Amino acid sequence: MKKLILSFVLCTLILTKLSFSTSIDVDISEEIKSKIIYEVENISFNVVKFSTEFYNIGSIDYNARARVFVYDNDKLIFSGWSQERVLMPGDKKTFDIYWYSNYSGNYKFKLRFYFGNEIIESEMKGFQINETLTSEDVFDISNFRTYDNYIVFDIKSKKDVKDVVIIPYKYVPSWIFEQKTLDNIKKDSIKTVLINFYPPAWRPFNITLAIAAENGKYFSQKNFQMKKEEGLIGLFNSILDSLKLLVL
Repeated sequence: MKKLILSFVLCTLILTKLSFSTSIDVDISEEIKSKIIYEVENISFNVVKFSTEFYNIGSIDYNARARVFVYDNDKLIFSGWSQERVLMPGDKKTFDIYWYSNYSGNYKFKLRFYFGNEIIESEMKGFQINETLTSEDVFDISNFRTYDNYIVFDIKSKKDVKDVVIIPYKYVPSWIFEQKTLDNIKKDSIKTVLINFYPPAWRPFNITLAIAAENGKYFSQKNFQMKKEEGLIGLFNSILDSLKLLVL
């Protein structure tokens, strides 16, 4: 009887060992994938909002952003970037980009989505601006300063305004320059704004900042030279700007 029990135990141990030795390690394939769920343009007089929802259908997370190209016939007249966002597997997020126009007419646009090291581009689509507003210049932009990968400036408005959009224009085409939105700006108050940019290599240049509010009812623009803050003055301004952004 003892021999029978011992034989049973030995057989069990051998079978267990064999089962472990023949086990197979299964690796989950890591894939960078995305899907455009919808894209739409929302036209409110002078301001056009391009919205695109993207879906991370892959198995790993990535940083992502969208870019829009606007054409008048076949001539490229505007290119703008969204802010960068992180998409985890299964995430769906909307990316918004704005364009301001003084003129009604027929235009075309296409969207490009950058994620991981991949790109998706939509087909060209047409849209129409039927009516525009005569804009009122109410914004003052001051204290413009440039740092390694962001700019800081102050905005003051002559009126209470809402739905504010800040659009960088006329910058180096190879740079990424994000846009900014603000819920409102109170009359005679000062709003300090930070906008990120991403240069492949730094060099000074001029940039035009445009500010639109309430569908283009209010609009201002101003040109600035982008020249990095340096030395003790640059350090002082950096500290000052950081404090202003925390307080305001």
